[in-house]
Amino acid sequence: MLPMPLNVAVLVETTQQRDVLRNLVFNSGHKATHALLIDDFLAQMNNLANSDIDVWLVKVDPDCDRYAEVEDWLLNLDTPVIVDDLDDDSATEEDRQLWRRRVNDKLHQLQGSVNLAQEPQAAAKFVWVLGASTGGPEAIKKFFQHLPANLNVGFMYVQHIDPGYENTLADIVNKYSHYPAYSVIHGDVLRENGTAIIANDNCVDIQENGTLSTSPGPWPGDYSPSIDRVFANVARCYGNCCGVIVFSGMAEDGAAGIRLVHQQGGQVWVQSPSSCTVSSMPDSALLTGIVSVIASPEGLAAKLTDFMLNEVGSYCE
Repeated sequence: MLPMPLNVAVLVETTQQRDVLRNLVFNSGHKATHALLIDDFLAQMNNLANSDIDVWLVKVDPDCDRYAEVEDWLLNLDTPVIVDDLDDDSATEEDRQLWRRRVNDKLHQLQGSVNLAQEPQAAAKFVWVLGASTGGPEAIKKFFQHLPANLNVGFMYVQHIDPGYENTLADIVNKYSHYPAYSVIHGDVLRENGTAIIANDNCVDIQENGTLSTSPGPWPGDYSPSIDRVFANVARCYGNCCGVIVFSGMAEDGAAGIRLVHQQGGQVWVQSPSSCTVSSMPDSALLTGIVSVIASPEGLAAKLTDFMLNEVGSYCE
């Protein structure tokens, strides 16, 4: 299920504004299906009401002579409206960058809402995040080998890796599990009975509606990808409808994030240190005193199966 680009209608006063907003829409991965100056809009607005438009992006000065007509028409639409409030005369380049980011975020959230409306059955209602570093791929393979199909859960696999190695992780998941791997796409939805592979070359965040956003560039902090950041994001968005498992790994990434998961009522489990190639990550998690399950990869699969089949209803309603 690939996220569909939004059909965006641009409404402005000048051709320069039209070009700026149309380029912004295009660079955000969407389609400017209409790019109208105000006079053209007023002549066509009765025909536009039933057009296949997902969102309006509007820059019209309230002092404009015909602003009241535009405002009245837009207020009666069911279609979302994004108003460009940037002051072109006084805006600095930093202001413009923040504005572009703000509009892009709004378009992304709307894209996620459209995806969820079109494919609600594909979105995971319970999410498990698998965090690992050194020794992780072998542990994850054993975990998935012992996990039955159709537990109605979405997985996120966050592994400290070199760039490009995510394809190897996807091959492992696809060969040994019933939960097909997929690379995260900007605007995608966490998929039920699938595994999102989190790469280290694009920072991934989860929006409030459960959709995913990606941004090029390094992950914040010392680790890439950041297990702490993904844990925290999932806790914020899914609350007690999520769980995390810390697998074999070096250092302590994940130990901070699990506190947020625990505070929100989510499950915090770890691979038993004795079964790890390197136990630093599970050890650091255990020091927090909030881990509820400690087991081998095979044991974690059995525990998760029992939890999803028999216990999840009492945690996530």
